[in-house]
Amino acid sequence: MKLSNYVLGLAVVVALTACGGGGGNPGTTSDGAGAGAGAGTGTGTGTGTTTSAPTVVASVVDASGASVTGISLATGFLARATVKDANGAAVIGKLVTFEISGASIAVLSPTTALTTAPLGIAEVAIAPASVSSIGAATLSASADFSGVSVPGTIDFAVQSSSLALSAVTVTSASLPSAGNTPVQVTALISGAPAVGVPVNVSFNASCGKINGQDTTSGGVSVTTNGSGVASAVYDAVAADGSLCSGSVTLTGSSAGAVSQSKTISVAVPTASAVVFMSATPAQIFVAGSGALDQAIVKFRVLSSGGSALPSVPVKLSIVTNPGGVGLGSAGVTAPVTVTTLVNGEASVSVFSGTIPGPVKVRAELASDPLVFSESQNLTVASGPPSQRFMSLSVETFNIEGWSIDGASTQLTVRIADRQGNAVDDGTVINFTAEGGQVARSCATVRVNGVSQCSVTFISQNPRPAGGRASVLAYIAGTKDYVDINGNNTFDAGDTLLNIGDAYRDDNENGIYENAIGEFVVPRNGTSVCAGAGAPFPARVNTCDANLATTVRQQAVILFSSTNPVFDPTSVSTGSVSFKLRSSTNTLLPLPAGTTFTAQATDSNTTDGFACAVDQTYGTPVPNVQPGINPNVDIASSGAVTLKNCRAGDSVTITVTVPSGLKTTFFANIP
Repeated sequence: MKLSNYVLGLAVVVALTACGGGGGNPGTTSDGAGAGAGAGTGTGTGTGTTTSAPTVVASVVDASGASVTGISLATGFLARATVKDANGAAVIGKLVTFEISGASIAVLSPTTALTTAPLGIAEVAIAPASVSSIGAATLSASADFSGVSVPGTIDFAVQSSSLALSAVTVTSASLPSAGNTPVQVTALISGAPAVGVPVNVSFNASCGKINGQDTTSGGVSVTTNGSGVASAVYDAVAADGSLCSGSVTLTGSSAGAVSQSKTISVAVPTASAVVFMSATPAQIFVAGSGALDQAIVKFRVLSSGGSALPSVPVKLSIVTNPGGVGLGSAGVTAPVTVTTLVNGEASVSVFSGTIPGPVKVRAELASDPLVFSESQNLTVASGPPSQRFMSLSVETFNIEGWSIDGASTQLTVRIADRQGNAVDDGTVINFTAEGGQVARSCATVRVNGVSQCSVTFISQNPRPAGGRASVLAYIAGTKDYVDINGNNTFDAGDTLLNIGDAYRDDNENGIYENAIGEFVVPRNGTSVCAGAGAPFPARVNTCDANLATTVRQQAVILFSSTNPVFDPTSVSTGSVSFKLRSSTNTLLPLPAGTTFTAQATDSNTTDGFACAVDQTYGTPVPNVQPGINPNVDIASSGAVTLKNCRAGDSVTITVTVPSGLKTTFFANIP
């Protein structure tokens, strides 16, 4: 027992010695009771200390390396971390990560660094986030030791910065009209350019634009470059295109700084060009035609810089007048003077006269007649579509459409004004049909100078009873009149050839009948006048005193049958005459293009006469005009002349319709 206690006591002494302890009573020992008193009386002289773990100490220093508690926009502030191991020795080459708790007021660049010899220090730049940043934040620096992150922190302040702007400078303080110049201002912090610190500078101009933007509702923001300079370009042209002149003030401002201004001089603009803009519409019609007879002609006055000039007197005159064209008012040919608007435009109304032809208007500066321009492509046309010059033609009237869908024909309208001249290209002709289907419209083009356009009509349901489908072509235009005074315009004393509302006469009885749903184009006229049927159907008592009307023409398409009916009208030894009728509507012809052949049969081969066909007439079936009376028999006619035929002989007629169906008929010679 005494030996064990001795060993334990020795271990304690050794431990104390290893810990640097010295002197003092090491304690007493005893035998089994452990109450013996130690006799050691030595004193220790060691002074060393032991670090139990690595350390990271964070700090903020200025450009001289001195620790600080706050930063500003002045240059040279650093975030520093000093890293030591568990023994207190500097750690070299250790990665340190920096963070800021208030990133909105301060920024680091970069956010990581390696410790360097000899002191184990890592440093990165630290600066306020902007010139307006102010407050406090915490800097954290950490390093990894065997998977354990060792941190170090320090609190610091972001102090307000002394921001100022230099005087505004321009490349040129005296500009020509519509000129431009670069403008600059330098952001200063504590009297020095804000190098590396972005500062937003707002530029304003009392007239004109900055970097192409209007500043009347707010300045144009520009960020300083790396040298602290904010640059922009001033244009002496306002957002609405008007030109600045006289004194113009340019201002640079930034939050927290006193604004700076510069006054420059812009020359008064002078007109140097007149340009033709437009004539709307480019074509008008002779006065009294019932169509559009007025156009607006526009010019623009420009400065030497190409900008529009307001408030400039412009003299307008007619230099080409086909007859009676008025300027400003109908019939007035004297020049007029107008003042340009804010957009530099000068405009005048041009009224047509009574003679068609090209018109040319000149615009010149009232102050300098040598500066001028002339209108282009303005024309007075002789008139809109005229009822007297409406013509509707049908390629094929009798189509094989009663029992076949898609049998087609083409409808063509040719239209002119009352002088017989082509109407404007693009004039739209409208179509409507009682049965089948027709294209809704077509637009005229000039073919060899003649206005025309075509649409397709096809057979389909509905198929009108009687196999006659009415089709109406119509367009806005004018009635005809007798020009008694010869002035080519409809005026007092002229005789109007009146006509009522256009309608589609489906049952071809010459009377508009609402009860059966006949199509009508009402114009609300109530004057007494006669009605009419096809080809120019007009509703009774719907006239008015106006020249304008709906120009119209009607055609009828025949839905001929595929199956023919053979109707002999005369049979003799010399000839066989017959009708070829549509089986469903027997008053109608067979489809155009139907053919027939004839073959004679000699019943007596011993009498010395060989009955034979001499000639055939009426094949192929032609394009048959439907006429205006649906009760007239217009069936196809045919005939076969014979030679050497006698009673008892016969003739075989084989009919082939366009779809290919063949039907055979026999005629016995009495």
